[in-house]
Amino acid sequence: MQSSSPKFQARAGCVAVLFAALLLALPAAGALAEDFDVRTASMGFTDGAWRLTARIDYHLTDKALAALDNGVTLTIRVELEADRVRRWLPNTEALAVHRDWQLSYEPLTKRYIVTYPDGRAATSHGTLFGALNALGRVQGLAVAEPGALVAGETYVVAVRAVLDQQRLPGPLQVLAFWDSGFSLESDWYEWTMSP
Repeated sequence: MQSSSPKFQARAGCVAVLFAALLLALPAAGALAEDFDVRTASMGFTDGAWRLTARIDYHLTDKALAALDNGVTLTIRVELEADRVRRWLPNTEALAVHRDWQLSYEPLTKRYIVTYPDGRAATSHGTLFGALNALGRVQGLAVAEPGALVAGETYVVAVRAVLDQQRLPGPLQVLAFWDSGFSLESDWYEWTMSP
């Protein structure tokens, strides 16, 4: 049996290194493709209600930006779930709520408008960055009544953000079904808490 030439071994080594580099780059490419990202989240009891505080980064796709610039209001939904941890049985759902923010663009004034779910006055922003930054700062949002979580129990709480495709205009809903440019959502951000 003949041994491989040094030239062939060098090429095979280069191919192996390139293949390994590609495999390492794939998870990074997947992370770049994520358009919404819950960075931090917590929940506490204040002023007679369970309140959510979170920091969410929003990055819109070109198609979502084009829709926004053409007068389509985008509805961003933040979903929260809390499951009570049980030792010998499957966890049970204690809380499942969502709150909707709206982002719109006013071409006449060239301003981005953010509408909040808690009844606060809408805010106006001169840049998309400013509007997305305002959207991403969830501060003390009431999500549940006092009895929703029981003291002494342990809960797994999860939060995520999604673009609500059902609130798009009819023709865009059909397009959104087939086009991933409108499929914007974050992974679930989870933590454990004991009230």
